[in-house]
Amino acid sequence: MRGLVPSRGPRPIHRVPASEMRIIRKTIPPAVFAWILTCVCCFFLIPRLPGQGVDDSIVAKHVRLRIPTERQWLGRECITELERCWEFLDGATGGKMPARVIVVIGWRDSRATVDPQRGVVSIGMDHPAAANNPKAFLLHGAARELARLGLISLSSGGLAREENLFLAEGMAEILAHEFSNTTRRLSAAWAISHYLDRIRPLGLPPQGLGADRFTRHDLGSAAPGITFLIACREQYGRDRVTRLLESLAKRGLAESIATVFRTQSATVEAEWLKRVRSYQPAEITVLPGEEGPRLERVMIVPEMAKAGSVLELRLFTRNGANLLDSSGIFVVDEGSGKVSQGVPAGTAGSEHTRFELPVEATRQAGTYRIRIMAADDGGNLRIWEATYQVQR
Repeated sequence: MRGLVPSRGPRPIHRVPASEMRIIRKTIPPAVFAWILTCVCCFFLIPRLPGQGVDDSIVAKHVRLRIPTERQWLGRECITELERCWEFLDGATGGKMPARVIVVIGWRDSRATVDPQRGVVSIGMDHPAAANNPKAFLLHGAARELARLGLISLSSGGLAREENLFLAEGMAEILAHEFSNTTRRLSAAWAISHYLDRIRPLGLPPQGLGADRFTRHDLGSAAPGITFLIACREQYGRDRVTRLLESLAKRGLAESIATVFRTQSATVEAEWLKRVRSYQPAEITVLPGEEGPRLERVMIVPEMAKAGSVLELRLFTRNGANLLDSSGIFVVDEGSGKVSQGVPAGTAGSEHTRFELPVEATRQAGTYRIRIMAADDGGNLRIWEATYQVQR
């Protein structure tokens, strides 16, 4: 019978006969014997305190959890959904999911990783969103990493190659949201891709999407892959996109596109980029009542910029009770047309995102407008405007 495996009871204490004990005491120095005896007593007699162990007794047909003992309640709440997720992904990848998967959950790390050889997915819960809603964070993170595991298997390792990381990131997010029926949260990927392209032109590897863009697993990092795959699905169909990913086992992306889509990769790339570059970002609220990003304050240093100088823009933004991730914030300086992506302030304890806006030496005195776009990882998008002044 599968399900929750009962924990083992206390180990029985083995009693050593007195005669044997005397022999042991004669052959071992008294000090060493006393130390060994103390260790044995501690092992058998001192009860284990909560938080000292890791529990792996929460098991479904295909998924086993490894979670800190004091967090068992979370694992028990999630195991049924994770089993359903495995079944969904196994169907989506044509039966390529590993038969047994271990999901390791920890609170001392914020990273999410997969180990295809061992069939292990690791989810780090050291994240503000996990503190607010640990169940939702765990379910989405595990669904995304389980999808990545299945996709690597589908492509026989092809999607683990550096040049294909943007496809793995994008499809993992798509499948995770399809499982939870939250694909509307992917809409913000078009706005993010639009601004990323204006900062540094997107394109198919090896020219446009290097591994340096995928140091994080979130909507912002996955946006180029999400938009490319959605565009391909709409143009060529879901089945062909799955075959494209499978084809990466033995071919490069350009050859796989030509073989599966029967179209040159340059044509597919041009169709995708045309949609990205013509996209007009607008505010998105995924579900009624969701607050989304919030701009609390704007600071401009100095208040009056001089032509030929650099203006510093500080944005104080929040996502619910937490600070909004800086990577999801973009600023368009309409005076120069330049787009910038947010970077953390760099000072411990700072609660703002910093932008540097160069003011050209040829800039005329006057008031200039900046456009601020912020997206959270739930796909909610907000747009604000602010102004700054330039003097000569």
